[in-house]
Amino acid sequence: MARLSVLLSAALLFGLPTARGETDFIDSAALHAAGLVKYWQLRLPLRPGQEVCDAYLVDDQIYATTPDGHVYAVHALTGALRWTTQVTTAGYRLPRPCHAAQRVVFVIPPAMLQYDRYNGEPVRKVELRFPAGAPPLSDGTRVYLGGIDQRLYAFYLDQDFENWKARAGGQVLARPVLLGPHLYFASDDGSVYGCVAENKQLYWRTRVYGAIIADLAADQNNLFVATLDNSLFSLDPTTGGKRWRMRFSGPLYEPPVVVGPLAFQYCREDGLSVLNTGTVGVEQRLRWVLPQGRHLLTVHEGLCYVLSRDENIVVARLEDGQVVDTLPAPGFTIGMSSPQDPAAYLAATDGRLFCARRRGAAVVQAADVRQAMEVPTTQPAAMQPTEPAPQAAAAEDHLKSKGGGPPVGGKSRVSREYAGQ
Repeated sequence: MARLSVLLSAALLFGLPTARGETDFIDSAALHAAGLVKYWQLRLPLRPGQEVCDAYLVDDQIYATTPDGHVYAVHALTGALRWTTQVTTAGYRLPRPCHAAQRVVFVIPPAMLQYDRYNGEPVRKVELRFPAGAPPLSDGTRVYLGGIDQRLYAFYLDQDFENWKARAGGQVLARPVLLGPHLYFASDDGSVYGCVAENKQLYWRTRVYGAIIADLAADQNNLFVATLDNSLFSLDPTTGGKRWRMRFSGPLYEPPVVVGPLAFQYCREDGLSVLNTGTVGVEQRLRWVLPQGRHLLTVHEGLCYVLSRDENIVVARLEDGQVVDTLPAPGFTIGMSSPQDPAAYLAATDGRLFCARRRGAAVVQAADVRQAMEVPTTQPAAMQPTEPAPQAAAAEDHLKSKGGGPPVGGKSRVSREYAGQ
């Protein structure tokens, strides 16, 4: 593990003279015309032959990963490269990590690996007794992890054995989602479950059409389930009842990005579709489609910023999808959604990272970079409760609800297929 100096990060951030002599990755005049400005840019110190295959924005940190298991951790607000380490040498493509207080948790099929999220120092390694199948999720006390052995597991951060495990109807390949004390997860046989996160008590189970491998998504009113049956479902988080179904022209491998009353869903055959998530008529479910759209970057003042499949940043109106500006972003094929923060985060396979913001945003100062490189002195609270959480009966390996009978829910509202598709 190697930690980069503040001087190097500041040089890359502010364009100070370096050996690389970098110019702007995206033309500043084109950015200005679109109402944007370069906030920071960084070229990762990749090794010869390395390339970036994935980049994840988790809270305030970007994790850029390579096929050979290296991770580069970058502070998203300043572009400071905090640390880099090789998480695995086994050739596993690293799924999205999660944060748990001061830790970042990575999962590879045989192990769960915890690092200090600020300096990259290893904290804990848990050898798994099952093959992991889904990205991890944490509530700050536990880590929830799906397996291809048809179970979902809950671990305390500082324990080697699971706190509980719940049987599912198929492999658990999608990352679960939390809404308050409730945990929702799905399996690739089309089953979706709602349970209590503390003790796995089941309060509903439902089925949708098609296998589920895309991570789940949710807001306070909807649980979104994308399937390989070309469908996006909205379920009632309280009952599991199907609220509506939207059909696409191909399978869905990714979850939607939810922004207020809108969901941005990518489908390879259709592009980026924008859906109304509330109670509307079937004809009003689909708001508009951007055929070349790939990644929603952010939204701001009635506009959305999208990275397209042909390496452009497209600025479109949220109301009707009308494109108001397009600017080239050559080589940038990875976008990181940041709907709560009006910033456009991009990554290229050659190791370039770029952040743009609206004109007028406060300028990053060298002191901000230095602060980003400091490890907080306060330690996180205890990672596990003093008393174990309630357990289900030892003989029970499956989810069990106190109530009987089928889940309560209304009939689904089914959207029509795209006209002409």
